[in-house]
Amino acid sequence: MLGAILNSMSSLKIWNRLTRSWPPAVLGLAAGFWLLGFSLQIWRLESFGATYDQALFLQELWSTAQGRPFESSLSSVLSSAVAVNGSLPHVDYLHLGQHANALTLLLAPAVAVFGWIVLPFAQATVLTAAGLILWRLAQQRLPEELAWRLTLSYFLSGAVLGPMLENFHDLIWYPLLGFLILGGLLDRRLWLVITPSIALLLVREDSGLLLFSIGLWAAVRRPDVRRVGVGLMLISFAWVFLVTGFVQPSVDASLSDRFLQEKFGHLVEDVSGGTLSVLLQMAQKPVALLGALVSPPGATLGFLLALTLPLLLVPLFSVDVTLIVSAPLLIALLSQGRTALAVTLRYVLALVPGLYIGTLLLWQSNPSIWKKRWLRPCWTTALSIGLLLTLVSNPHRTFSAVVPDSFSPWVHVSPSEMLKRRAVGRKALSLIPPTDSVSADTPLLPWLAQREVAIRFPNGVSYLDREGKIQEVDWVAAFPGYYSPLVPLFKRETEQQRGILNELQELISDGRYERVFCEDGAVVLRRVSGKVQGQNSNSDISNSCLLPD
Repeated sequence: MLGAILNSMSSLKIWNRLTRSWPPAVLGLAAGFWLLGFSLQIWRLESFGATYDQALFLQELWSTAQGRPFESSLSSVLSSAVAVNGSLPHVDYLHLGQHANALTLLLAPAVAVFGWIVLPFAQATVLTAAGLILWRLAQQRLPEELAWRLTLSYFLSGAVLGPMLENFHDLIWYPLLGFLILGGLLDRRLWLVITPSIALLLVREDSGLLLFSIGLWAAVRRPDVRRVGVGLMLISFAWVFLVTGFVQPSVDASLSDRFLQEKFGHLVEDVSGGTLSVLLQMAQKPVALLGALVSPPGATLGFLLALTLPLLLVPLFSVDVTLIVSAPLLIALLSQGRTALAVTLRYVLALVPGLYIGTLLLWQSNPSIWKKRWLRPCWTTALSIGLLLTLVSNPHRTFSAVVPDSFSPWVHVSPSEMLKRRAVGRKALSLIPPTDSVSADTPLLPWLAQREVAIRFPNGVSYLDREGKIQEVDWVAAFPGYYSPLVPLFKRETEQQRGILNELQELISDGRYERVFCEDGAVVLRRVSGKVQGQNSNSDISNSCLLPD
């Protein structure tokens, strides 16, 4: 009884401390955002909706917890050596060659203790904390109702909701650290600038671009911290040059051979010098640069409108916003590829600090506008439209249980079918020992990533061990039935299913693997040991076995 009373008193003290910094309405909004994000992340995982990056980061953090920082065989599958040159995945490949995500590795001890649930927990928590920091900055400078509106816009924005619902990623830190740095500059608290700035540089190799933009804003717009702004610009420039020009190339050539080439190959002939080299070369082609910035014009305009609609388009008229988002926005507009201008992908998080703090400063310098009666309903309408568009777009197929994947023709997987799919998938995965090597289909990988050797199927079943010798995985797990509702409507899923079926048939036919599970669209194969390869009597892989009725 006494213990219960003490616990209640302790909880009351914590609540009182929280409400001194944040009103109950803001705490309730943040709690709802966190609960929604965490629950939907769990649902994506349990319904096999999470995909490759979820598995990659989990394996990298698991390996780091085992004393092997950055190591990931799944990341090796994406390296230029494998994806471009056709080499085999390497068990001790370092993800550092692709992304220098040192800050994210701080989650490794938690992964060692609590496992996979750390990733959705961290993603929802960090993005929620950023919203609470935004409120503190806003309520010090704006009327309370306006500060509430700004915070509400953050939590309901597609640029925040989309990345929260995505696979786990290393960009979740951008809003939190960006708000802290900008708040430190506004309050002239140097320690609050230095500490998160160091952390921001450790997020990824290109996070220095965001810090450079923040420094540029401080140097141009804040005379009281101009020297600090110039210092941030110099430090970020030096960091990006060091990491992309020397550190990462010493580990792997993927940054230049694949990632920079894929994004900026249409503008730059030589990407081997790293990010800063690419930027300098693009600056020498102003005509091509201008053309790429506005092309395609419809998609570019739609991207900017979707980003700013939750804020009533105010960022489009803010010099502060323009400066703070300058470098990240430049990269987004210049990049090529189908995801370059997607508002609900993780890359837009680099724009969030500038969008919201710049909007805050515009409202602070024009307080009389807030008194106009028409503004509040207009903002509510804009925010509602933005939220509706985000939900209807079904970011990362998170809402597929209630939002059809296609209306014409009708394609929809019901919640009951998803639960049935989950039961079959978990039953298949239970056959695979936790330490054995495995090649698995994308939806299954997040549940198999906490092991030394995991690669993607149907890319292959062979890999290079630590001695550089060719080995074959012990198990193959595939879920061709997962794609059936989307076939033949979606070309990507159709090709994926066909490739899986062909590869399974070949592995069994030549006697290298034997089938140990085949039920309702899920298949598990086990490597055959001590047998001469040849025709397997159990080689018939029929659609009736692989695909659910």
